[in-house]
Amino acid sequence: MVQRRALWGLRLLRGVHDVVGHALALGEAAAGVRSHQGTGSSSVASRDATSVDSNETRLKDSKSSQGHGSWHTSTPIPPTADPTSPAALSEQIRSIMRLLPHSVVVCTSTHDQTPRAMTMSSFTSLTLSPTPLISFNIATPSRTLDAITQSGHFNIHIMSGDELGVQVADRFTRGNTDDVFDGLDYATTSGTDGAPLLRGEGVMYALRCRLLPDEPTGGVMRVRDHVIVVGEVVEMIPGSCGKEFGLAYADRKYRQVGRVISRD
Repeated sequence: MVQRRALWGLRLLRGVHDVVGHALALGEAAAGVRSHQGTGSSSVASRDATSVDSNETRLKDSKSSQGHGSWHTSTPIPPTADPTSPAALSEQIRSIMRLLPHSVVVCTSTHDQTPRAMTMSSFTSLTLSPTPLISFNIATPSRTLDAITQSGHFNIHIMSGDELGVQVADRFTRGNTDDVFDGLDYATTSGTDGAPLLRGEGVMYALRCRLLPDEPTGGVMRVRDHVIVVGEVVEMIPGSCGKEFGLAYADRKYRQVGRVISRD
């Protein structure tokens, strides 16, 4: 039994590419800010603070420099992160992680009938068999995490890799404020979970998920100041599914997937 639990834990950790708390600035921003404040964001938002849920690469940094105006696509920009600069090991690792593109998704759930959401960049596929499992991590405290653990259900929204996808994703890096859903086209998914289902341009697909019920952790595993969440995908819901790649995030900026490196 001990061996089985250990193997399960290793398998779970292997599927999470950013346990270091780098969930991208998006993660933090999207989580919905700290649980007790309702605002905050650190990576792309894996924590739930006031401004987004703070916990992933530090979307917060790009947000402060870009403002909340309209978005546009620019020519390629070389990375600014320099892991060789003199710094603590944690900062060197942060710089290395900024050189790796991460997917950008928006996670929604509900807590006592109150919608919660966060943008994150730690989302990844864990396994496809016997049922599809996905995972991500959230910095604590987080209002979105509270909603997920209370309801046991959540939706993952795949953003389009363009300005429309960024407009939706960036909104949820500002935290779980009372008006964060104002003006958005969304519905409540069927069943008892009630997780908001975002619709309209910028949302390519949505995955309806439930917390993995497997013991011993029930789909959540605490790792220091983060919680790894494992969900079982129960339905795929098409959105404005175009033929582009999904939104990415690297070096504190949203990115589009571009060129292909092929064998001669």
